[in-house]
Amino acid sequence: MRAQSPAPIAPVKSPTGRFVVVLDAAHGGEDGGAQVGLSVAEKTVTLALSVRLRSLLTARGFSVVTTREGNVALEDVARVQVANRAVAGGGDSACLTLHATQAGSGAHLYVSSLGPTAGGRFLPWKTAQSAFVTRSLKLASVVNSALEHSTAGDSADGLKIPLTLGRTSLPGLDSMACPAVALEMAPIRGTDGKVLTEVTDEQYQTQIVGALAAAMMEWRTDSSPDSAAAGGQKP
Repeated sequence: MRAQSPAPIAPVKSPTGRFVVVLDAAHGGEDGGAQVGLSVAEKTVTLALSVRLRSLLTARGFSVVTTREGNVALEDVARVQVANRAVAGGGDSACLTLHATQAGSGAHLYVSSLGPTAGGRFLPWKTAQSAFVTRSLKLASVVNSALEHSTAGDSADGLKIPLTLGRTSLPGLDSMACPAVALEMAPIRGTDGKVLTEVTDEQYQTQIVGALAAAMMEWRTDSSPDSAAAGGQKP
C-alpha cells in the first residue's frame, strides 16, 4: 500500500440511528481480480452482486452504502474509509466484502484472523477489526445459516451451496470498524470436481444475494434494541 496509514479511528454513533450495511465489491478499474467463468473478470461479478444486493436491501428499508458503483479502482484505504464513515461503530451495522474465484466450491466465508480486543475511544487503523471480531464471528454464523437454508430456484431439489468458513488477514477487512465478513463466491462443483454451476450463473447469483439479504434481516433483528433488551432473543 503506497499511501500512509490514516489516523486512528474514533467510532461515532450514527445520528440517524439507522441500521447500515456496507457493500464492498472487490477489485475494479485496471484491477480485474481473478478470471472466473468463461473469461469473466472477478470485478464484474462482485459489482453485479453488490448492485443486486443493494437493491434487495434498500427495498427492505436498509440504509446501504457501497464502496463502488461502477468500474473504478479503489485502494484498500479508500474502501475502508468509506465503510468506517458509514457505519455506526457497533452492533447496528454490517460490512460485507464480496469476492469471486474459480477455485474451490460454493461460498467461502472469512472473518479476520485478528484476536479480539476491548474497544477504546481510538482504534488503531491496521487492527481496528479486533474490537469487532467477536461480533464478526456471529455475523458469519448468521450468513452461514442463511446460505445453508438457501436453494437455487423455488424447487425443493435446487442446488445446495457448499460452504467453507475460515479466518484470514486482509488489509481491508482488518481495518473495518464494524462487524465484517468477506464472502468469496466459487463455482458449485460435483464430487468429481467438475463445475456444475459457474459463478456467472444468474440463478446462482440470485441464490447468493437472496441468502445474504435474509442474513441481513436476521442480523438487524438480533441487533435491535428490543432484541438486546430481551437477551438477544428474537420477538
